[in-house]
Amino acid sequence: MGIRSTHVGAAPRTLLAAAAAATVAVSLAVPGTGLAASSVPSTPQADAAGIINLPPGYQYDVLATAGETPVTSTESGQTFAMPEDFDANVVVTDSGGQQWLVTAHELTRVREGETFFGDAGKAYVPEQATTDDGDVDGWGSVTRIPLSSNGRKAGPAQVITTGLHDLCAGALTPWGTFLVNEEFPFPGDTTKPYRSGWVWEVDPITGAQTKLTGMGRFSHEQEALAGDGAWYLTNDFGNDQFVFRFVPDSAQDLVHGDLFGLAFNKATGTGTWVGPLDTDDPTADMVSRGYSRSAYGFSKGEGIVASPDGQSLIFTESGAPTSTNPGRVWKFTDLTDEGLKGTVIAEGDFATLSHPDNIRFSPAGDLFIMEDNGSATATKANGGMNEIRVLPAGMTGTENTKVFATLPNGGEPTGPWFSDDGKLLYLSIQGDPSRSIVIRGPESFGNAYPR
Repeated sequence: MGIRSTHVGAAPRTLLAAAAAATVAVSLAVPGTGLAASSVPSTPQADAAGIINLPPGYQYDVLATAGETPVTSTESGQTFAMPEDFDANVVVTDSGGQQWLVTAHELTRVREGETFFGDAGKAYVPEQATTDDGDVDGWGSVTRIPLSSNGRKAGPAQVITTGLHDLCAGALTPWGTFLVNEEFPFPGDTTKPYRSGWVWEVDPITGAQTKLTGMGRFSHEQEALAGDGAWYLTNDFGNDQFVFRFVPDSAQDLVHGDLFGLAFNKATGTGTWVGPLDTDDPTADMVSRGYSRSAYGFSKGEGIVASPDGQSLIFTESGAPTSTNPGRVWKFTDLTDEGLKGTVIAEGDFATLSHPDNIRFSPAGDLFIMEDNGSATATKANGGMNEIRVLPAGMTGTENTKVFATLPNGGEPTGPWFSDDGKLLYLSIQGDPSRSIVIRGPESFGNAYPR
């Protein structure tokens, strides 16, 4: 299907049927001010296609739609419908200069006798490997889309890795591989060697996958590499859990190394590292050493990214249960082998910021925060509509965050990734159906967000 162009607020409701291939454009001027829209904060305008509401001057293209866009397996040559639940994104360039948007899919295979977190009825690609590759043969997969110079889809989509499990947020290593995270161990995976609950390193060109056992087996959300050479990892099981720190034996070997758990004292804002831990169950190891999850952990850890200078970390505590805890955004500083300091830089309040999840720094150093309100729709001031909020560089406080976008119809924004030149923001939207989109504005995201 070709790309259609519509104008926000100008198209009739009947255009919703064409939403899967919509491009949304809006006015570049702020009426009555003589200023470009990017010069002052602007309220997102209603999207006639019902996908994402953006400020005046910003537009998006749909790159792929779950269940509709064809995707061909590089393992088997078979073609499928694009799998559901787009999540983590990275952009890589191959040896021929072709750029690819590489995406993880957060899907849980439904098996007889297992009902936990099943994704029955959703589009998926089954395991395509013909030999045992050590995974759980799940529905989690990694796809890629070739990109043109303006960030649009430039050719057929491919699925390059299959058989993983419920892939959440991710990271791009300095050497160009994609780290994807299994959000929880599969319930039926109870015999060693365990096949699920790991971080996997995926080659975005060949699709080869490596199980990173050194990073531990738990409900992974995301990891971030800090300037101290260690990787910091969050646990998103849905309740109080620990943050972990993996110190590799050598920089590019993420299989071997030592894993530590953070015993964080919220009263003093300081934490110490405990370990090395048993990587098969580091959470149980922490508890056996006398560190309870409720006293020393965080409530549903989500996104984690290094600061632009690599010397600190930003981490989202999404909050659980969702009906009572709106979550918060933390900053970790003074990273050492002994411990760290932690301060809240944006406190959730339901009215403004609730359940922060995925995060990403723009090239200008502004922090883009994705909300995941889940079932807590009644407690959000705007009726539970997920927002993308921006905390401008150098600022703290929820009151200083700005609304960049809102997602109608229950969509959740995930997998934010900025292009190297700062002109584009790639985003996954988990909805019905899920979509992969690219956003561009009147100015580069390399320019500071309006205060």
